Amino acid sequence: DPGEEPARHEAAFKLVRNHEAVVKFALRGAGQPGAKRFQAPLADPYAVPNLKYLSEMDQLLRTVVAALLVGVHNINPNPNLSLSQDDKKNLIACVTYLRDRIGVPRDMSYPAARQLRAHLNWIADNLLT
Repeated sequence: DPGEEPARHEAAFKLVRNHEAVVKFALRGAGQPGAKRFQAPLADPYAVPNLKYLSEMDQLLRTVVAALLVGVHNINPNPNLSLSQDDKKNLIACVTYLRDRIGVPRDMSYPAARQLRAHLNWIADNLLT
């Protein structure tokens, strides 16, 4: 759909512009929860990211950006990562952690957030294979 292209490009731009921070934020999905708990179930500002997966998460998000720019049919969804099943589960937890916490309009527009969530689901689904 040609109307989706601007939303995909916005999502890619936001990821690239904040790449390092987004990678570390996503790594909270495989990290330790914060000691302080909040009423909002997805709020965990004191969570500690699991930096063990820094390079793998970096590569996965670079793959997501490429897919946002040129389409999922033109990108290998399995970057050259040698991962155990436990590592894959932890990275999927990181991807879903990020997906579930994309804020509209704080982080990006609603159409861009939908595209980013869809592409994060795409990369997570392909980690299972």
